[in-house]
Amino acid sequence: MKRILLLGILLIWSSGALSQESLPPYHWSWQYLDYLKSAGYLPGLDITHRPVQRSAVAGALSEVTSPDPIIQGMLRILQTEFRPEIWQWEAGKDLLQQVGEKILEPLPKPQVKAGIFSLFNWQKDRPDYQKELGYDFHPLLSVKWNRNFSALLNGRFFNRKNERYVGKEFRNLYSYVEQGYLQYQNRWLQVKFGRDFMQLGPGRSGQLLLSDNSRPFDLYLVRLKSKYLSFSFWGIQLNRRSVTDSTLQQFATTANRYLNGHRLAFNYRDRYLIAFTEQVLYGGPASTWELGYLNPIGNYYGYNANGPYTAANLFYTLDWDLYFPHRVNFYGELLIDDLQIDNETPGDLEPNEIGLLMGFNWGNPFRWTGSLFNAEYVQVRNRTYNAPVYDWEKYLHRNEVIGYYLGNDFKLAHFNLEKWWLPVLKTRLISRIIRKGEGTVQGEFNTDYLNYTVEEGYHEPFPWGIVEKHLQLGLEVFFRPHRLANVSASLAWNRFDNYQHVEGQSKTEVSFYLSIWVQWDKWWTIK
Repeated sequence: MKRILLLGILLIWSSGALSQESLPPYHWSWQYLDYLKSAGYLPGLDITHRPVQRSAVAGALSEVTSPDPIIQGMLRILQTEFRPEIWQWEAGKDLLQQVGEKILEPLPKPQVKAGIFSLFNWQKDRPDYQKELGYDFHPLLSVKWNRNFSALLNGRFFNRKNERYVGKEFRNLYSYVEQGYLQYQNRWLQVKFGRDFMQLGPGRSGQLLLSDNSRPFDLYLVRLKSKYLSFSFWGIQLNRRSVTDSTLQQFATTANRYLNGHRLAFNYRDRYLIAFTEQVLYGGPASTWELGYLNPIGNYYGYNANGPYTAANLFYTLDWDLYFPHRVNFYGELLIDDLQIDNETPGDLEPNEIGLLMGFNWGNPFRWTGSLFNAEYVQVRNRTYNAPVYDWEKYLHRNEVIGYYLGNDFKLAHFNLEKWWLPVLKTRLISRIIRKGEGTVQGEFNTDYLNYTVEEGYHEPFPWGIVEKHLQLGLEVFFRPHRLANVSASLAWNRFDNYQHVEGQSKTEVSFYLSIWVQWDKWWTIK
């Protein structure tokens, strides 16, 4: 009985890591982690539910070994970055093996991490951005009160915005809190409240349901984890949107907007992961959180259909991330926004609103060490993410699409081949084909199908309207000359047909992007 009690105390005490920070989607370490995960070196790292914790990266890195000198060098670079978390993770493992043989040490004192990282970038031929040299400054403060409770504040100050930006400007400077949350975490439970990124799905070029395309979300998140199962539920408050309907303006001139979702994932031996997700977007003038959607184990569709009826935009996804011998990985995501089952009225002729992402990775093809071939196909049908009646149901957050970055009404295929020549140097050949129709999430919801009878039927081409065709061929380079800095650059040739959806209008251009990342941070113990 004494051993069981000691083990329970130790599991709670040792379940955290020195840092429970969420890893931002643009962090330089993803250059390494994406390769190592895709090539099968990090089976324990779940990338289908991001952001991942630095402690999770540390745990995955602690299990990796390789005789290859390039892989060894890459691991040393990551081990330097995640050294505090790796040390604590391994120390916890050792303590678990000594239960009953050693008196437990006292809890560690609170610790504080302060730092700053900066990105300086210059790019050519991006019409949606201002042209001057861009810079982002991120002051960061992380507090680890004990092994389970933590807080993170990551601000962002920058000088370049796109045309859809929502926010204040002061002397050509913009800022907001990018990450700011309180969190409790142990080996089986994570509870987060505040602002953070959230990405669901294994897509490498983006995700269909929740991606990093929009600003981070103000949210709460609860996640339960075990060896084979993971269940999570969340609530997100999106930005308000103006009410344009005069009959509704008597209630309020702006509409509140909310996202609730839950997700069940099955993981077999860290090789075969399948997840099901249900999510609902709802709101309206003077509306509040809907208790039926706050229920973590309820069914949103049933609640919505059985009343009291509330206007809502429902989404369902099935995603998979499967790893096979010889470093082969198949992954994908199926999104269902709206499916038409009946065929009784002109409204039933509305085309299905769905999205599909399928990808393939082959690590070290033909035994070419340090290389990775990636192919990905994505399509999102017209009207997906959009709303036919209420503007506040559009799948947007601060004017940016919450799902895939291209919005809807497109087909995309890309083929990439990357090669690590040195642990600090990577090149990637890229080829991308995009066929983009005239449908958008921000624009009107097309209702042409209402002009036809059920007997006539309705069919429309996909993509819809005048289709812009974009072919891109390019080269990307990543170089990390120092542990505090790295450089990324890309050079691409672009060919557009029916440019900006004008029949017969063509354009050819060369685009260039250069980014420099500089960082510094330090830990202190509060005495």
